Amino acid sequence: MLNSDSQGIQKFILERLVKIHDELLIHDQEFRELGEKPREILNQLSAKLPPEDSQLLDEYDSERMAQMNRQDELIYSEALMDGILFGYWVALVGRGMGKINI
Repeated sequence: MLNSDSQGIQKFILERLVKIHDELLIHDQEFRELGEKPREILNQLSAKLPPEDSQLLDEYDSERMAQMNRQDELIYSEALMDGILFGYWVALVGRGMGKINI
């Protein structure tokens, strides 16, 4: 999992994910709306549980979020690599450097 100690391309990916979250996601109305219902349900569940069970629910939520964050990291990494490859192909074709074999 990416963290503040990540280096190289992993550091770049982490920085981009944070920037996308800070500059894009929080301003996206649909994203915010999609988060309202789960947050409401989680709060309702937590309010109905004794403190130790509420803490367990919080732990579950944190672990689930870590999995979703890892999913985002993997998807972004693959999309970045696809973009680099696509850019390379475009450069080859644009310069007339030959056929592209896939």
